[in-house]
Amino acid sequence: MADDFDPGAFRRELTDRLAVAVQTLRGRVGTEHLYVFALVTSGPDRFAFVRASANTEEALTRSAAAMATLDGRYRGEAGRRLLRWSPPHWEHHDFDPAIGALELPDPGARTPRLDRAIHGAMAGALRTLDRAGLFGRGADRCFLTVNICGERGGDPLFRRGLALLNPRPAVERLLHETAKAPLVRCLNRAPRRERMRSWLALYEDLYLEWRTPVAEEARARGISPWDVEEELVRIGPRVIPALVDLLAHYGFAPAFDRSRALETREVWLAGSALFLVPRIGAVSEREVRRLQELVGRFAERDRRLRVASTLAENTARVLHALRPRRFPESRLDPATFKLLNPEPFLPGPGRASA
Repeated sequence: MADDFDPGAFRRELTDRLAVAVQTLRGRVGTEHLYVFALVTSGPDRFAFVRASANTEEALTRSAAAMATLDGRYRGEAGRRLLRWSPPHWEHHDFDPAIGALELPDPGARTPRLDRAIHGAMAGALRTLDRAGLFGRGADRCFLTVNICGERGGDPLFRRGLALLNPRPAVERLLHETAKAPLVRCLNRAPRRERMRSWLALYEDLYLEWRTPVAEEARARGISPWDVEEELVRIGPRVIPALVDLLAHYGFAPAFDRSRALETREVWLAGSALFLVPRIGAVSEREVRRLQELVGRFAERDRRLRVASTLAENTARVLHALRPRRFPESRLDPATFKLLNPEPFLPGPGRASA
């Protein structure tokens, strides 16, 4: 079919069917506020199908409320953000059978050039309808996002279509709503002590996958635990005692999550907090001694385990990085992940300060 596929004919047929579909959709949504109309396909390339999908602000609220009865993280505005750009959750997903009936060439038998032609045909059909005013005019058009997006993921495809198919005010409004920067600025405007507490709380929320409102807002804006780490580093040495607190609090959690065959999230958080300490630097003797005490506690705990987490050895490694003339390099047992030389790292009388 790939050899017989005519992108121009496909674009014309898609345009005609979309014109009917948009008129039908307008009748269905009535006075509700349409915020997205999209051609949804299988992914960023090798498009296997095309579907017409849309949603309204009111339908988004209904979907979030329904999901919240099963999962608390979908309550309120957090739920609306999580579902806003998820086509399978849209009330009018794949609403027009005539669009879904259009056939595309076998994804395995086409070239990248043909892929680009298919994407161009989809974009061209949407632009034709936009020029005809079917998606609104003036200010009204700025509150409707027209796009081509993947049914699962496909953020690069979404952003490509966003810039290609929408007026600049609409693009800027949407990017502001979903960008990291506004939330980062909001948290950083707080007084210094409150700002540090807020970033530390978000750090825990994201690593442990807690469903707090600020964590859901951060996830909706694409903020990761690694972004939060950079903010904590910028705070500087005054955050170090809190990081050692996190290491002490979460470092004694079970080391492995058997359901995922990975270390637990708690151990991940403890390890992350630990390795932020040397990145920040200027660590006081009080915090060095606390790290020494934790080496002893981790090593004692590990003696009772067949296979341990690496926190004892990692803490010793950090001590060496902080005070290389005082502490030797750590040695790890690769079979058990236990620290083989804990003694030089333990606190005790007569140990010289750096």
